Amino acid sequence: MNINYESHAISRRSFLKASGVVGAAGILAACGGSSNSTGSSTAASSGATSAPNTTGATPLKEYISWESANRELESWNMLYSQNSADSNVTCNMWEGLITFDCYGKAQPSVAKSWEHNDDSSVWTFHLRDDVDWVDVNGEVKAHLTSKDFLVGLEWVLNAYKNEANNTSMPNDTLVGAEDYYNMTKDKEDAAADLTYEDMLAAGVGVEAPDDYTLVFTCKDPCPYFDTVAAYTSFYPASEDLINELGIEGFRACDYTNMWYNGPYIVEEYIQQNTKSYIPNPNYWGADEYARFDRFTVTMISDGTITFQLYQNRELDEMDCGESTLTTIQSDPSNEYNQQLCEKRPKKFSYQMHLNYQKRNEDGSLDDNWNKAIANTAFRQCWYKGLDLTAWFARTNKINPLKCENDYYTMPGVCYNTQGQEYTTLVAKEMGFDSEKYDGQTMIRTRNVSADDFKALKQQAMDELSAIGVTFPVHAAYYILAGSSTALDTATVLKQCFTNSLGDDFVVLDINTYVSSQNKEVVTPQLQSFVTNGWGADFGDPVNFLGQEILHDDNAYYSVNYSNIAKIVDNVKDDEKWTAPADWQKDLVDCYEEFTDLVETAKAIVDDIDARYAAFAKAEAYMLDKVLVCPAEFDVSWCLTHANEYSKINAMYGPCNYKAVNWETSEEAYTTEQYEAFAAAFDATTKA
Repeated sequence: MNINYESHAISRRSFLKASGVVGAAGILAACGGSSNSTGSSTAASSGATSAPNTTGATPLKEYISWESANRELESWNMLYSQNSADSNVTCNMWEGLITFDCYGKAQPSVAKSWEHNDDSSVWTFHLRDDVDWVDVNGEVKAHLTSKDFLVGLEWVLNAYKNEANNTSMPNDTLVGAEDYYNMTKDKEDAAADLTYEDMLAAGVGVEAPDDYTLVFTCKDPCPYFDTVAAYTSFYPASEDLINELGIEGFRACDYTNMWYNGPYIVEEYIQQNTKSYIPNPNYWGADEYARFDRFTVTMISDGTITFQLYQNRELDEMDCGESTLTTIQSDPSNEYNQQLCEKRPKKFSYQMHLNYQKRNEDGSLDDNWNKAIANTAFRQCWYKGLDLTAWFARTNKINPLKCENDYYTMPGVCYNTQGQEYTTLVAKEMGFDSEKYDGQTMIRTRNVSADDFKALKQQAMDELSAIGVTFPVHAAYYILAGSSTALDTATVLKQCFTNSLGDDFVVLDINTYVSSQNKEVVTPQLQSFVTNGWGADFGDPVNFLGQEILHDDNAYYSVNYSNIAKIVDNVKDDEKWTAPADWQKDLVDCYEEFTDLVETAKAIVDDIDARYAAFAKAEAYMLDKVLVCPAEFDVSWCLTHANEYSKINAMYGPCNYKAVNWETSEEAYTTEQYEAFAAAFDATTKA
C-alpha cells in the first residue's frame, strides 16, 4: 500500500559531525536490569539512558555499521523468518518477553518479571502495562497486551498462515502445540479462519488470565523455558494489523506497513545499500536503554573497500580481512597497529551443509555428486582429512586455529549438573577429550595418519567407482558475484581441498549468484554444499541437532539445505512416489539412526545429565558419519569505535544486534583496551 512517508536521510559525511552523550553500558558497569537464574522473579532496573563510560572517551551519537551484501534481509516478519540476517534488523524494531545483557543473562523486556512452579513445567510472565505498537512514523496505533502474544503464537502454530516456519520450539515444549499445528495442516486453506480463541479451545498450553499476564504450560519439566520464550516464536503480533494486511500481506510485510514495539523505527531502507534506524519516540524503555540518534547499516559487496570506508569514517567498525590484518600487524609504525582488536566469538557454529539431492542448472539430478556424497567413506575424508587452517586465516590471520570447529553445537549453550559444558561431552564420545588447542594443528586431523587417510580415500574411490561415479567429483560452491573478498576466500578454500584431498578426488568449482543465495542456489538445489551457521535459539542441544533429523517439517537444514527430507519423505519421479535408490540406503539408514538417537535424548525430561549424555552420543554419531561437516567459528580481528563487550551477548534468541547500551568512543579503541574488556568480561562471566 502507498503511504505518506518523509525520509530523514542525511549524508554519511554528516554522521561524523555529531558527538555527545549516547549512553552505553560499559563492561565494568551494570549492563541493564537484574536477573535471577533460578527463574523465580526478575525485575527491571531503572537505569539511566546515559550509562557510565569505562574509558572516559567521548561517545558517538550516531553509528555506522556494516553487513555483507550477501546477507541482505529477506523478510521483515519476525514471526516468520529464521534467518539471522533478518533478525539482525528486526530485533531493533520488535521485542518479545525477554532480552539479554552484555553477559548473556536474561533481562526483562515486555515481561517485567517471571516465575515458574517447582518442577519448571508452568511458567508465568508478568507484562509491562506501558508498551505500545507504533507505525513507521512512530505514531501509536494500539496498546500491547497479553492478547497480542496469543495472536502471535497462533500465527506461528498455524501451518497455513506461517507455512510451517519457526514452529519447532513451541511444538516441542508446550502442551497441545504440536496437535494444533498438525490440525491446521490437515485443515489446509480452512485454517485461515482460525483465531487465537480456537488455539485456546484446542488445549494449547497458554493462557492470559488478564491483560498483563501470560501462563505457559509445558509438556514436561522445562528448566530452560525462559530461553525458549526469548525466541521469536513467542513474539507478539497485533490482531488489528493482521486484519488490516490480511494473511498474505502480514506474511510479506515490510518496514512501511509493519507495527513496531522495539527501540527503533526504520528511517530509510535502500535494498542492497543502507538501512537507517532512529529511536522509536514511544518506546517503553526510553528512560532505561541508551540508543543512538541514528544507527545505519551499510551493505558492502566488496570487502576490499571496508578499510577505506573506515579510514574516511564512513564506517565506525570493520572486520579485518587477511590482507589488511597482515599489512597492519607487520608494521609497528602503522597508525592502526595498536588498534587491532580481537573480537569475541560470534554465537554461531558454522558447518558445511551437504546437499544430498543436488541438481544441475537444467533441473536434472547431478547423480555423480549425489552418489558420491551418499557414501560414508567419501564424507569421512572431508572431516578427517580436510585441513582448513589457511581458510581460517582469511578470518583470523593471527590466530587462525581459534576458528577451528570440530563439533556441531556451539560451545556454551548448556552445562550439566556437574558444570561440564555440553560439547566436552561430545568430545569425550569422539575420543577428543584429551586433545587441546595448540595453535598448530586441527584437533580432528591430528591423529589421522597419512596412511590411514590414504586407505580411507581409496575405500571411497573403490566403492564409488563400482556404482559408476567418475573422478574427480566436482563440488559446486557458490559465492556472491562481484565480491572480490568472497572470491579470494573461496579460492583459498579450493586450495585447501586440493592440498588435503587431492584434485584426483574432489575439485571445488566456484560459481556465483547475483543477490540471494537462498533463492538462486539453495531453493533450486544447485549447491554441493554451503557454509552456514546456526546459533542457539534456546538452552538445549536439541535446538542444534533437531535441525538435522528426519520426519520433522521444522528440521531446518534437513528440509531446506541437505534435502535429505525430500529423499526420505518426498521422493517423486514423474508423479510416482518411489523409494530411495540402492546407493542412498546407507545414507538414509544413517539419518534414521541419528534421528532415533535424537528422539531418545528428547524423551529424557527428568534427568539433565542423562539427557545431555544422550544428545552427546547422537551428535558424536552424526559427526562420525559426517552427515554435516563442521567448519569454523567466527573469531575475527577488527578496527572499531564500539566496545564489543558492551553489546548484547545472547547465546539464545535473536537480539544480539539490538543497538542499545553500546559503549562507543570518538577515538578508536586500542588493542590494550580490548584486552582489558575481554579480561573483565571473562572475570565476570566465569565468577
